[in-house]
Amino acid sequence: MTGSGAVRRGWTVLGLLLLLSAGGAEARTAVDEQVMVLLRDGADAAALARDHGLRPLGQRRLAALDGDAALFALGAQGDRGAALARLAADARVESAQAVQLHHVAGMPSKDPYFDLQVRTRPGGVSTLATRGSGRNVRIAVIDTGMDSAHPDLLGQVVEARNFVGADSHVIPAEFHGTAVTGLIAAHAGNGVGIHGLAPHASLHLLRACWEPSYGDGICSSYTLAQALDYAIEIRARIINLSLAGPDDPLLARLVERAAELGAIVFGAIGEEPEQTFPTSIPEVIAVEQARQSGVEVPGERLTVPGLQLLTTVPGGRYDFVSGPSFATAHASGVAAIMLELEPRLGPHELAAWLRRLHENPEPR
Repeated sequence: MTGSGAVRRGWTVLGLLLLLSAGGAEARTAVDEQVMVLLRDGADAAALARDHGLRPLGQRRLAALDGDAALFALGAQGDRGAALARLAADARVESAQAVQLHHVAGMPSKDPYFDLQVRTRPGGVSTLATRGSGRNVRIAVIDTGMDSAHPDLLGQVVEARNFVGADSHVIPAEFHGTAVTGLIAAHAGNGVGIHGLAPHASLHLLRACWEPSYGDGICSSYTLAQALDYAIEIRARIINLSLAGPDDPLLARLVERAAELGAIVFGAIGEEPEQTFPTSIPEVIAVEQARQSGVEVPGERLTVPGLQLLTTVPGGRYDFVSGPSFATAHASGVAAIMLELEPRLGPHELAAWLRRLHENPEPR
């Protein structure tokens, strides 16, 4: 996930230990010491680990790929490249890859009310919102946790599921997921706070990312794979990926499978050159808040509002946020209204409609 500020450059991977949960085995191993494999049918992860001198950390079924993803820590030799080469040659392994980090960095303003007087430019979206509210459109938001007790989010999420911690139903109140969810689905007409773009959408918050500090979100290949697989299982019509990271082969396969089954996938254009996932996948509609020179994408590309958007944040509060993460959420919310009105729209038609909508703003 990306936002208005780069991830702190002074951090190392060791400093970004996978703090997935207080008791999770994955939490105790740094990402640069992990590998993930997709097992062939009947393969025994424990035997594979034993034969290759690895330590098992977890195993989850990926129904969309009809296989199990297994997570391992390197053995004493610590040579990930060599371990991956051996695993790739093993008949029990369909694919093997390094576990990678993906980031959120949609930071709040230093002072919650500093930018109170700033207003985003109104556009055709305001008229569209009077015609629909995303009803009957299922949206999977793959993000950090959200504040389910926020007065503008109470009852707005059909399901919140945690793919990070040991308890799949315990969701912490984190900044990024709360902000993204509020932009899409905050209550409308309740006399409180803000008006979400698609308040009647069927929204599923899938926590695959976590925040070591407020606003700085991290996701791993392993947790994202589980969330994407679940989004495919529930047949989400829209998948919101307000995140960015390095190209990731297994995640790419899952995104492609989701698109093949009819999902519209929105992804944030990364703020760093190496942050090419998910927008390097042609099926993904890439979103940014302003045109960035030097960033190319193979599929559809949108420039939509993502600057100083007022949204929900933890603690029942509101704040202004900026960044491609939030532009992506904006696109997903508007797309939900469009799909309510025209359910058969495909990604290219939808992107063209969104582009026209934002290129022809209404007068003030």
